[in-house]
Amino acid sequence: MRSSALLAGTLGTGGMLAACSRSGGGIPGGEASLVPQVASFEVLTGRNQIVAFGLRTLQNTPVPNADVSVFLRDLNGNEIGGPFPTEYSEEIDRSLGLYIARLDLTEAGRVELVAVEGDRYGTQAINVVAPQDSQVQVAGDEAVSVKTPTVGQELGFVKICTQEPPCGMHEVSLDAALEAGRPVMLLFATPAYCQTAVCGPATSTVDEIRTGGDWGDTAFIHCEIYADQGQTVSRPVSRWKLPTEPWLFSVGADGVIVERLDGPMLPSRVEAMAGEISAA
Repeated sequence: MRSSALLAGTLGTGGMLAACSRSGGGIPGGEASLVPQVASFEVLTGRNQIVAFGLRTLQNTPVPNADVSVFLRDLNGNEIGGPFPTEYSEEIDRSLGLYIARLDLTEAGRVELVAVEGDRYGTQAINVVAPQDSQVQVAGDEAVSVKTPTVGQELGFVKICTQEPPCGMHEVSLDAALEAGRPVMLLFATPAYCQTAVCGPATSTVDEIRTGGDWGDTAFIHCEIYADQGQTVSRPVSRWKLPTEPWLFSVGADGVIVERLDGPMLPSRVEAMAGEISAA
């Protein structure tokens, strides 16, 4: 299980979202001197698709709070979109941060994301997939009903939560919440065995949002990626066919997925997901 987030360094919760919008000119010439680090396993086709990425130099130095714009190129180097402005967010970590771009992605396939800052640029190929071809469930799909471990029913998990101290999202199993017609915020993450430092902060962020707001009858559920010490993928993860971690799904009271999010969990996005299903 490889993490969908390629961000280096330790990520934590907290920080603020920079209100300024970033934009720029064209793609500079010469050799690339920046390294964008896209935080999603795949990006779906559509307008205004949110793509989060870190940005570092070739010497692995972060490039924080810069004036960054994004272009799209095909794999032959032909420009096919942009410039798209970005916003810089320190909600995850003040020392690193993420750039948030909203891209118009009309066709599926491999494309190059080109991040431009002044006379510097960097590229990373991203996988653009039509929703109907996604490996992972998308908005509009019926949530897979499966038992998840709870405080009273561990289902063979060595630990139902590898966060220390354990999170409070193991009070109800997913199948029971869906059967009861409750909205669900469903997080798949493994704080102890994630291949980067993303899962722990993701679990903390979702749990803090759970306790910090009034979400009505919404059930917040966390499921570990592994049933043991990082070797055996758990049955819920297998049933949901997740290729990476972490993943967060918001599910309406009708059992239909409303939104999904992978990689670093920006608190503002998680709150918006919870608010949408709670208010429906």
